Amino acid sequence: MNSQNLDELSLPQLFSRLSRVVVCDFDGDSDLPGRVLSEQVDRLCGGLEEWGIRRGDRIAVWLPNGVPYITFLWAAARLGVVIVSVNTRFRSSEVTDIVGRSGARLLVVDPSFLGIDFAGILARVDTQNLAIEAVVSLGGPVKGPWPTIGWGELITAAPSDIDRSHPSLPWIVFTTSGTTSDPKLVLHRQDSPAQHACDLQDWFGPSVLAAVPLCGVFGYTMLLGAMGRGAELITMPVFDSAIAAAAIERYGITTFHGSDEMLFRIVETGHDLSSLGPVGYARFNNALEGVATAAAEAGVDAVGLYGMSEVHAVFAHRVAEPRERSDVPGGQLISSGARARVVDAETGKELAGGEEGELQLQGPSMFAGYLASGGEEIDQELTDKHFVDGWFRTGDLARMEDRTTFEYLARLGDVLRLGGFLVNPAEIEDCLLYDPTIDAVQVVGVDLPGGAKPVAFVTSKETIDEEALRTHCRSALAAYKVPLRILQLDAFPVTPSANGSKIQKVRLREMAMLETDGL
Repeated sequence: MNSQNLDELSLPQLFSRLSRVVVCDFDGDSDLPGRVLSEQVDRLCGGLEEWGIRRGDRIAVWLPNGVPYITFLWAAARLGVVIVSVNTRFRSSEVTDIVGRSGARLLVVDPSFLGIDFAGILARVDTQNLAIEAVVSLGGPVKGPWPTIGWGELITAAPSDIDRSHPSLPWIVFTTSGTTSDPKLVLHRQDSPAQHACDLQDWFGPSVLAAVPLCGVFGYTMLLGAMGRGAELITMPVFDSAIAAAAIERYGITTFHGSDEMLFRIVETGHDLSSLGPVGYARFNNALEGVATAAAEAGVDAVGLYGMSEVHAVFAHRVAEPRERSDVPGGQLISSGARARVVDAETGKELAGGEEGELQLQGPSMFAGYLASGGEEIDQELTDKHFVDGWFRTGDLARMEDRTTFEYLARLGDVLRLGGFLVNPAEIEDCLLYDPTIDAVQVVGVDLPGGAKPVAFVTSKETIDEEALRTHCRSALAAYKVPLRILQLDAFPVTPSANGSKIQKVRLREMAMLETDGL
C-alpha cells in the first residue's frame, strides 16, 4: 500500500493494519493475530455501548502495556471516545488530579499488576471532584467507592460494527512529563496520530518492540509506527532487559526506541541484536555517556531523536550521519509537512543556523490543545500561551543545523544565565563527570546578590572532595561557570513519568538556595 493511500485511512483502519500483537512477560509469550484482536475490539465496542458509553465520553486507562490497552485505544477511536492515559506509577493524589481534571466516566485497572494496591490507592482517592461512575477491572472486583465492571463482561458482549471515527474528534490525552505537581493535559484529535502513523511508516520495520509504557507518548508512538508500517507489535507489561533482548533475537525485531538505560541494559545481555535497524534513544541518565559506543560494539546504531507530548515522539531523529554525530538529540524532521525554527527567547527574532535559542515547531502531528477542567474540551487561554504566530513554543533550547534538521540542547528553564551569558548546564556537568567516581551530575542556578551562580549536585559511591572538584573546574571552565558549591546526594529527587523518571530541578534549586544562603 503506497503512502498516498495510507494517508486516506482512518485511525481504526490504521489499527487494523497491525499483523499481530505479542506480549512478552515473565511467564512466557502470548500471541494474538490481528484478526482476533479486531474481533475483540468489536465486542469491547459492544460492551461499552451496552454499559452506556457515548461519543465524547472519557475513559481513564490505568494499565500496563498489553492487549487490553490496545483494544481500548482502538475501540475509543471507533466510538468517538477519549482515552486518558494514566501512568501505573501514579498514586492517589496524582490519580485524583489527572482523572478529576479529565472528567473521565470510567477508570480501567489491572489489580494483579506488580502487586500494586489499586484498591488501597482508590480508597484514598478524593471522590468529591471526580466524574467516575465505575471501575473496569481486569482481575476481579476492586473494593472502593465505585461498582466494578469485569473485563470479561465487556469482551463477551455482542459485537458492534459501529464506527463513529472522524479526524476532528478528540481521542487521547497525555500528561506532560515535567516535574510539577500539576502537569498539563495534552489532547490529540484523531487526525494528528493518524497522520503521524503514516509519516512513520518509512522509518519503521516489520517487527516493532514497544518496551516503553504506552501511557506515555514515547511508547505509544511505537504503536503508531507499527500501525503505519502494518507491522507486528511486540510489547511487554514491565521492562526487563533479558526478556526484551531475547524477544529481539527470537522475533527478529527491526525497530525499537527507548531510553538510554533501556538500550544500555539490552546491549549488556549479550544477545544477538543484529536484526535491529537504527535504535532511537532518549537521554535521561547523564552518567551513561557511553551508550552509543556500547551499542556500536554490539552492532547496533544508536541515534538521537526528539519528541514531546504536544508533537508526538520521534518528531525528528538522526539519519545517515557520521557516527560522532548520530546520537546527538534532535535530528531531521520526520514529516514533510513539519517545520522548525529557532528564535531569540527574549525578542522572538528568528536566528540563523548555528545560533542557540528557543525551538519552535509546526506540523501535522501537533496537539489540539491543553484539556480544560470541568468538562470543556480545550483550555484556550492556556493553549494560546504556548503558541506565537502559529508556532508552538517548545520551551527547549536548540540550534538549527539546516532547514529541516536541528540539535536539541536543553530545556530553556534549565539553562543558566551566568556572567551575562546563557550557559547550558550540561557543559558544567560534563566537566565534573571527568571524575570516574562520580555517577551523575545535575547543575542548577541560584540568584545571589552578586549575580546568578551555578551549584552542582552529584551522586557517587565514594565521598567527594568538593574543593578538588572545584579546582578542576577552574582549570577547565570560565570562572563564571565554576560551581559555587558541589553537593553530594544519595539520589536525586525525581518525579516518575511514563518515559522515565524526571529529576526535580525545582527541588534541587530549593536545596541549592538553602546551602548558599548567606554566601
